[in-house]
Amino acid sequence: MLSKYTFLVGAPGSRWSGVAQLLTDNFNYNKTDESQERQYVHGEFTGHKGSYFGPGMELGEDFHRLEHSYYNKLRFQATCDSAFADPNLPQTKMIKCHQFAYGLDWLKKNVPHSNILLVRRDTDLAFDWWKDAGGWNITYPNYEWYMDDAHMRHYIDTEIKLADVFVKKYQQWEYLTEDWITEHFGTHSIEVSPTKYNDTQVCLITTDF
Repeated sequence: MLSKYTFLVGAPGSRWSGVAQLLTDNFNYNKTDESQERQYVHGEFTGHKGSYFGPGMELGEDFHRLEHSYYNKLRFQATCDSAFADPNLPQTKMIKCHQFAYGLDWLKKNVPHSNILLVRRDTDLAFDWWKDAGGWNITYPNYEWYMDDAHMRHYIDTEIKLADVFVKKYQQWEYLTEDWITEHFGTHSIEVSPTKYNDTQVCLITTDF
């Protein structure tokens, strides 16, 4: 069965956006959330593309507290769908939110026919890459919720630890490779850069129903 959503979770600097683009560009994903306004170009690459959710973002202001904000689960799904010009296409929707790290168990228990894709790099690597990519000068998405460098480093570390706890319950981290993509998403022609992603770990966990 086609997954309804892929909930993408990764701390700033985890290379989660790169992973997202590899998948949405090569598999059956709804890309009607993409627009000129929803992108940030870093160097030669489109570093951020499509909708991002979470506090301070365009949508999902309360996605860092899912358990308390979404007693009505359909309202959560409606918020996710609202980013897409055509949400009813028979394609999976990629929902990107750093702060899903604080509600992973809720996602697993409350959203049907979906999966959770977690992306991980060590704290120092993630923080340094986020700064190299533009840091506070990144124009999209909005990182004001993280406040300053000290808080950013703290939140990156916290989000990684929460993801570690969640992954340990169900599976284990694996390095992002072409074989991993084949195993979890199907045949493809993606070439995963061994230098760019050699420190990037991933885990795909399905929701409960």
